[in-house]
Amino acid sequence: MMRPCFILLSLIVIVVCVKDVKGDPCKQGSVCPLNFFYNPNLESCYNFVISEKITWYDALTVCAQMDANLAAIETQEELDFLRREIKGREIVGSASNGNSFHLGGNILNGHWQWMGGPSWKTKPISFASWASGQPNALGSQKCTLLYGGDDFKFHNWECHLKFHYICEIKMK
Repeated sequence: MMRPCFILLSLIVIVVCVKDVKGDPCKQGSVCPLNFFYNPNLESCYNFVISEKITWYDALTVCAQMDANLAAIETQEELDFLRREIKGREIVGSASNGNSFHLGGNILNGHWQWMGGPSWKTKPISFASWASGQPNALGSQKCTLLYGGDDFKFHNWECHLKFHYICEIKMK
């Protein structure tokens, strides 16, 4: 007996309008997946996941499932943008509330690297705006984050601890 088989294929592209730096309420022509925000100067889409706190490893997996990477901050301009966006979402950072964000940095073979994934291959960290005294405790703190208790500056942290995270898709 033959049973009908249905295959549903869909490709969804969503145009997202966001405030740009000059306050324009809608930057037309920016194409990012749902829940991602486009920065035309950086040519990247970002998803600030604040609905949950998960480990660095889980964040890496979730971003990959969105065809994204954990964010790689490669310039001061990008760091400034991400910090403004975090603060614009009224996320208050402190040492006790865990309002920090996993980034894609990790120690591989003794060197800090941005982990690869769907949007780019693993690459060395060439820009790092570490907070004073960072990185430290390299034996146990092998993952990077924007630490809320230090005005969202770079810190290294234990990978199994749970924080918010930022996914990024390079559009160029």
